[in-house]
Amino acid sequence: MKIDNPLAGHTKRRRLLAATALMLVSSALPALADTYPSKPIRMIVPYLAGGVTDVMARQFATVMSDKLGQQIVVDNKPGANTLIATQAAATAPPDGYTIFFMDLSLLSYNAYLYKQQPYELTRDFVPVTSVAEIPLGLAVNNFVPANNVKEFIAYAKANPGKMNYSSTASGGLPHLAMENLKSVAGIEMTHVPYKGAAAAITDMIGGQVQAMFNDVSTSVQYVNAGRMKVLAISGDKRMPRMPDVPTFAELGMPKLSTAAFMGIVAPARTPPAAIARLDAAIREASKSPAVVEYLQTNNLVPRVTSGAELGGIMATEQKKWRELVTRLDLKVD
Repeated sequence: MKIDNPLAGHTKRRRLLAATALMLVSSALPALADTYPSKPIRMIVPYLAGGVTDVMARQFATVMSDKLGQQIVVDNKPGANTLIATQAAATAPPDGYTIFFMDLSLLSYNAYLYKQQPYELTRDFVPVTSVAEIPLGLAVNNFVPANNVKEFIAYAKANPGKMNYSSTASGGLPHLAMENLKSVAGIEMTHVPYKGAAAAITDMIGGQVQAMFNDVSTSVQYVNAGRMKVLAISGDKRMPRMPDVPTFAELGMPKLSTAAFMGIVAPARTPPAAIARLDAAIREASKSPAVVEYLQTNNLVPRVTSGAELGGIMATEQKKWRELVTRLDLKVD
């Protein structure tokens, strides 16, 4: 005897509703792609106006505005080791009208420096693309009798507890880069944090501290003036303006290589069509003469990636720094 399935009609209705919903979503995506953006876009920057990150963000914002047909307004939100800006970006509506121009290395680890994590990278953000890499170099003053990394490590081991290093901020990438060096090389140095690069560099040159990790873009002028030595830099190749300075990779020390990856993320659940439009505009902007000239002038390495590639970079950075922060129990008040 054939027994009718009482759920058959219900199942068919569910399938019909699901198919209808899929058609509606599919038809909406091209419409969004065609109409987005229809109003200005806010680009949050976590630093004061005038710094390298801010100026780079404004260079991209200007060209992207032309490409998208809508103004991109830079919104500077400095403070709290970039957490003010990060939380503003993470909690913004995921509609494609808020983007975050950020040092993505810092974004990948910053939350681990606090007892209660203020955000979760993969939960709160979606990667759009990176735009440039800022190599960091190991810099020492002229009083340090070392002209390469091995000599520096040997000198530090011969003077345990007698050496200090400066950083641009407690919890910043230069701070973690030196802690990574200390851990890998097995040396002891005392951290002296400053509020910004200018004071940190001034005191290192003057001899109050002996070393620091600093971005190459600001180190070049001091190296050329003979006021500091850069012993090695991060990255895949040497910098044109410092051709005599080797990379950590060249020296067989890839674990010491540290760079800031500048790029753009958006709040999680931002529509894929909006992400695609932003990605295309960023790629076009990266080829504009103004952006190319700015990157070259400031010794920044162009590095435009897909969202998937950027996600991989951020995951690698997150794993690397989370392990260091956890192992050394580094905390920022």
